[in-house]
Amino acid sequence: MKDQCTVWCPASVSNLNVGFDALGFCLSDAFDLMVFKRVSQPGVHLGELTGYPTPTAPEKNIACAAAASLLEKHGDPSIGIEISIDKRIKPGSGIGSSAASAVGAVIGVQALLETTFSEEQLLASALDGEQIASGARHADNIAPALFGKFCLIVSQENHRVVHLDTDLDLFYVVAHQHIEIKTSDSRNSLPREIQLKTAVSQWSSLAGFTAGLLTNNLDLMKHCAVDYVAEPVRRSSIPHFDPLKEIALKHGAFTFGISGSGPSVFALCEGAQKAKEVADQFDIFLSQNQAQEFKIYSGQIHQKGAHEIL
Repeated sequence: MKDQCTVWCPASVSNLNVGFDALGFCLSDAFDLMVFKRVSQPGVHLGELTGYPTPTAPEKNIACAAAASLLEKHGDPSIGIEISIDKRIKPGSGIGSSAASAVGAVIGVQALLETTFSEEQLLASALDGEQIASGARHADNIAPALFGKFCLIVSQENHRVVHLDTDLDLFYVVAHQHIEIKTSDSRNSLPREIQLKTAVSQWSSLAGFTAGLLTNNLDLMKHCAVDYVAEPVRRSSIPHFDPLKEIALKHGAFTFGISGSGPSVFALCEGAQKAKEVADQFDIFLSQNQAQEFKIYSGQIHQKGAHEIL
């Protein structure tokens, strides 16, 4: 068994307009770092915490909850692990900060124990951590951060995950304006009931977008990437949503929308050059019009997800 390991824990974008609570992808340039050490005292303990604030009480810490869940599956109560967290993904940013902590924890425990757990075991324990953050077991950020690529969650009960492979050369751009939107508040803004016509449009679009991804049909993805449910009620809470959308589509993105609950927004592009142009234009616009701090992320969809690094 190892004495120490370091894990790269990525951010993620969820919903993707058409896939509310069901679809997400993994980022390559936004991440936390976590260090895991063997200690003599049994259980999970917190070490050094740097970067954005995280709970210092183990029972309230997402990473500790996820790690403890996986340790319980391992079945050796004598093992002690200390977790140090460099939290680089701002909580409340809409790009899966809590999911990164939960996913990093289970990958770190697995690496330290030098034991292979099943995808289902890793996912379940990561969701035990996510529940600490949001009070719910949503896998649309957890799955892509854990497995990489695009992921589709086809069951909200047992969280069966489908990995979506594509040959399209897809790049993302994410604009994070440094305001905080609580997931609970954002979810409360959603309608409790929707018309059947709206529901049909939404699930047809999810099916078409997924089919386009799998068949490398960019035109189909573009046609289907419309949010009929969340965007109409959430867009007003995000500064500059409409001009950013106009900029993204004008400069080569084939879709634009809200990342998770916001305030981050995302654009998807085919090819690095289009993504660079969108990122540059976002930077210019927000520099001229945004009073708050902001950060632009851009890169290729990460194919691996959370993993141990040397």
